[in-house]
Formats: sequence, C-alpha cells, structure tokens
Amino acid sequence: MTGQVLDYLALYGVPAAAFLLAIGQFGVPLPTSLALLTIGALAANDDADLFTAFAWALTGATLGDQAGFLAGRFVIRSAGDRRGFLGGLARKAQAAEPRMAKWGISGVFFSRWLLTPLGPAFNIASGVIGLPWPAFSLSALAGECLWVCIYIGLGFTFGSNIEMLAGILGNLSMALVMLTLAAFLGWRLLKAVRKLQKRPNRTRPS
Repeated sequence: MTGQVLDYLALYGVPAAAFLLAIGQFGVPLPTSLALLTIGALAANDDADLFTAFAWALTGATLGDQAGFLAGRFVIRSAGDRRGFLGGLARKAQAAEPRMAKWGISGVFFSRWLLTPLGPAFNIASGVIGLPWPAFSLSALAGECLWVCIYIGLGFTFGSNIEMLAGILGNLSMALVMLTLAAFLGWRLLKAVRKLQKRPNRTRPS
C-alpha cells in the first residue's frame, strides 16, 4: 500500500495528494499522514511550491471533513429508526450525544492533528448529534491547519525517510488514542466506584 501511494503521488503530484486527503478524512482507510509527508518531500525537492502544496492539502482535508459532517447530518442522522448498518451507526452516535456536547468542539480540534485515527468518526458524529456547523468548521479548520503544517514540515525536513517516519508517527498516534481510551475508561470506573461508596448502607431487618 505504501509503495503504491508513493508511486501515485509521484506521478500525479500535489492535487492527487489533496484528493487522497479528502477521501481519507471522509473515512476511507488511506495513509493520509504519508500523503502529507510526501507533499513536504516534493516541496523540499522543488517539485512543488511549498505554499501551493499547503493550500492543496488544507483544501483536501477540509473537504473530507465537511463531507463527513454533512453525511452525518443529512444521511445517518435520519436513519435512526432504520435497521442495518446506518441505523445502528445513527443510534450509537445519538447515544454519545451527552459526551459530545461536553467536549465536542475540543474533540474535533484534537482529532485533526493529535488523535488523527478518530478524525473521520468525529466528523460523522458531529453531524449526527447536531453540532453547530460554524463551530465544527472553525475547530476543524484550526486543527487541520496545525496537522498540515506539522506533517508537511516534517516531510520537508526528513524527506528521504518518509516511509519510516510515517510508520513512527502512525504508531504514536494510535498509541495516544489507546491511552486516551484507557484514561476515559479509568475515569468512568472511578466515578462509578465513588458513586457506590456514597450510597447509604442499608441494614437488613433482624
């Protein structure tokens, strides 16, 4: 997969990377981080203008975010009463609405660049629960700007080792996701234990 992606980007250039980013941020499992690193490497080799490459990458990532949000808002949200995959996905997203309401905006921002594997899921969930479109768009755009800057900068600096760098960054991002999930489950467990401890002890009648 990695070799095919690199060949594809080398052949078609920065616009192809933007297309890959768009469908990757929509939810198709593609090496989007590798695409950004490749854009930086192309710019380092004078095969692309750095600012033009940044604009293409940001446009592609933003289009993918918006497509996921709109799919959640107008397709999956209305499927809550249906059976099958779409109905189950809609019900799961609606069940997560209280948590998303607490940290939806910050979750969108951090899932762009720090917890990138969660990005497409946050896009769809944000649309399903009715997160305001302006707030979603601004937080997603801010996060994407940071993500694009970091990865294009790394590709520009370490262009000769982008495959190894992509693997390291991918593993790091997944590790952060797992640590975040573990911390969340630990917090829920601690909250449940404290709730049980606060219950009054009931003595059985003799």
